This record gives sequence, C-alpha cells and structure tokens, in this order.
Amino acid sequence: MADMQVTGVSSGIDWGSIIDELINSKRAIENQWRSEQQKLEDKESLYKELATYFKDLRSSLDPLSREATFLNKSAEVNVVSGPEDFISVDAQSDASIDRYEIEVLQVAKEHRVASDRQDDPGAPLGVSGSFSVSIGSFSVTITVDANDSLSDVEAKIAEQISKVSEEKGVASPFKAEVIDNRLVLSSEKTGADYSITVSDPDGVLKAMGLLDDTGAYKNELQEASNAMLKVDGLTVERASNTIDDLFDGVKFEVKYQGKATIDIVLDAEEAVSSVKSMIEAYNAALDWINIRMTEEPVSDPQSDIERRWGLLRGDSLLWGAKQNMRYIISKPRSYEDGSLATLASLGIETDSSDYGKSGKLAFDESKFMKAMLESPEKVKSVMNAFAKELQAYADGMVSESSQSVGGTTAKKGKIPNKIDQLERQARAISQRIDELEARLAMEQASLEAMYADMETRLAELTQMTSYLGFLNYYNSSGSSE
Repeated sequence: MADMQVTGVSSGIDWGSIIDELINSKRAIENQWRSEQQKLEDKESLYKELATYFKDLRSSLDPLSREATFLNKSAEVNVVSGPEDFISVDAQSDASIDRYEIEVLQVAKEHRVASDRQDDPGAPLGVSGSFSVSIGSFSVTITVDANDSLSDVEAKIAEQISKVSEEKGVASPFKAEVIDNRLVLSSEKTGADYSITVSDPDGVLKAMGLLDDTGAYKNELQEASNAMLKVDGLTVERASNTIDDLFDGVKFEVKYQGKATIDIVLDAEEAVSSVKSMIEAYNAALDWINIRMTEEPVSDPQSDIERRWGLLRGDSLLWGAKQNMRYIISKPRSYEDGSLATLASLGIETDSSDYGKSGKLAFDESKFMKAMLESPEKVKSVMNAFAKELQAYADGMVSESSQSVGGTTAKKGKIPNKIDQLERQARAISQRIDELEARLAMEQASLEAMYADMETRLAELTQMTSYLGFLNYYNSSGSSE
C-alpha cells in the first residue's frame, strides 16, 4: 500500500509520515507471514515434483505387471528352400518353445474366371436371357437384354449381389468386375470350397466367351485350391493361407512354396527393456528423495531453486517413502511350488557402489536372462507380484481420489493430501493478511480523520489567537491617544 503524505498546514507537522510509520510498524508481522507462506508454496512445489516421479514409476510398472511380458515368444525361420519370405510365423505368449519342420506344397488360391475380350465394354452385347452365379448357397440370377453392354452386366451382377447379401445378412463370397474389357468373376476367399459355379440355360455366358461349347470355363484364370503343407512329416490341408489351428499360439502365413525349419523361442526383449525402464524410474525417484533429504538450506538464496534447498531435509514423508520402496524391493516372494525368490536372484539388486546407502538399483542382465531361460513362469510370477505391490504403493502416494476420514474428505494419496494441507495453511495466512490489511486501513482512515480534525481545531485556535492579538493591539493604541 502506498504511503500517505498528509502535511499539517497549520501545525507544520508531517502527519502523513507519522501515520505511515505507525501503520508500517504494525504491518511488520506481514513480512514474517509472507515468508511462511512462501515456504509453504515452495514445499508444495517440491511435493508436486515428487508426485511426478512416483507417477513415472507407477507407469513404468505397467508392463511388469502383465504376464505376457515375461512369456513372449518369437519365431526364428531358417529357410531350406524357396524364397526367403515364402512363410511368416507369429508366435504368441502361449506358444510352446519347440522346433517344426514346415514344407509348403501348395498355397491356397481364389477362383477366377473371365469372359472373352470385348472391343468396347459399353457396346450392346446383342444377347438376351438369364444366367446365375453361385458359391455354395449364395446365388444370384441375372437377366440380360440385347441392348446391355459388358458394363451393364457387371452393374446388374453387383446389384443382385447387394440385394442377396442384404436378404441373407452375409457378405458375398464372390464379385464381378470388368478388367481389360473382360468380365471377371472372382471368389472373395481362398480354398476349394469357394469354387464359382454358373448356370447358363440361355447361352448368355457362352456368347460372352466365359463358357466354351462344352459348358466348361473357357478362360479359367486361376483354380480354387487349398493350402497344402507338410508339418513334421504330416500332410495338412487348409482353405486359407493363414493357418492358426495347428499349434497353440502359433500362426503361419504362407505365400509361396518352400521349406523351412522354424524355432519358437523365448523373446525376453520386452521383459529386459521393461525392467530397465522400471529401474530408471525407481532410481530417479530415489535420487530426488536422497538429495532433498540431505541438502542444506541456503542462508541467502539468490534464486527460486536455492530458496527451496533444505526445505525437505529430514522430511518424514520422504524418509518413509524410501524405507517402503527398499522393503518392497528386498522382500522375498513365494512361487506356486512353495519356493521363495527375491529380485536379487533375478539380477535386480541394490547398487553396491555406495554400500547400498542410496537404495538405488542395479541390473545384472545376464543373471536375469539366465533366470528367464530356466523358468520364465517363475520370473513372471515373482515380477508380477513385485510390480503390483510397488504399483499399489506408488498409487497410494499419488492418488487424487477422495476418501472419508473422521467425517471429512481427504485425498487417498499421501502427497496430494500433504499438498492440500499446505494449500490450506497458505490460504489461512492469506486470510490473516487480508484481515490485518482491512484493520490497518480502518485504523489509517481513523488516524487521518483524527489528525485532520486536530489541524482544523489548531487552525481555528490560531485564527482566534490572531484576532485576540489584534484586539489587544487596537485597544492599546486607543488608550495611548
């Protein structure tokens, strides 16, 4: 608030400075309050930083809490003959580690037939009558007149396909299109069961050159065929080139003929990278905690950063967090066979470079891989249990959801709850300052009014004194005459 400058005209006294000095002396407590408020806000900022580290840690634990992360498989294809890409193999987490000898004898194909080439697809065909096209129970009948062109026939087939599909509630198993001035009929799926059959009682298809004089296809572009494979010496046949029912969790996609040896192996890449990400997030959180718990405050801070140094030194929330994190890391966990395992046995150990004082973690990847190769199920069980426990703890630190406590509502997370407390304290100080300012404003106004009244009375007194002096002088002058 700006200082008031009220100078006494009659008294010659600087009442404004006197009032300002008096009010400012009573305002001195505000500096202490504002300093306390700044500390609260700085602590709030630090706790928000801590919450960010725990949120990162919680997110890093997601993949470690999933079973599939530790049971991932991959397929290694060693081509013996044929193109390098004649087959692709996808192995899911439930696939068994195994080796297969695969030979593709024949790939599955769609049925395709075509008419003779027309000079102009828009010219009338000069033939009339009906024909039908079918695959299984799906059949359409087309009526053609002499003025219809090749393109008209294509459109009529498409129209009937759409109509029958809607009536049956199924997709059409075939389609018709004009390619290079030919009517081409194609099945939409591979396999011998998807052969296209036609009925041509009026000779329309024969006239178009799709059938020959014997009623056979004149231009069969591709026969409908099943995929045929030899798997470990056993011949198997499937309608599709995508085969996922031979072995649990293994899907084959065949493209060409060829022969290969396929190994289904454990793929630990995701598990390793997930452990590394977790350790990075864990160590970052502990680094921050260790620094904040031990840093000394700065007596004369020159920046916002220096002002926050030492505010959380010895903080109980940070100390408790570090202890709980270390406990969750070190505790043994039971496996389904009753045996116990620790993270250290899997290569996740407390860093010994500082004799374990920091609590940070180190990762022995070779030790972890050895455990994965020996028993991925055991690693999965231990890591899942650990991840879920640490994730639950991290969530308990940062959860923003509310809970009822003794008739009041509070945040579940320890950090958000602490931040709420600090915010309430800061608001209370703001209210205290506002109340003090309101009282001081009233007191200042009262003092200004009082001193103004004194000036008025002093002016009146001065005027009266001058008048009396004048009368005295006048009377004295009259007597002397």
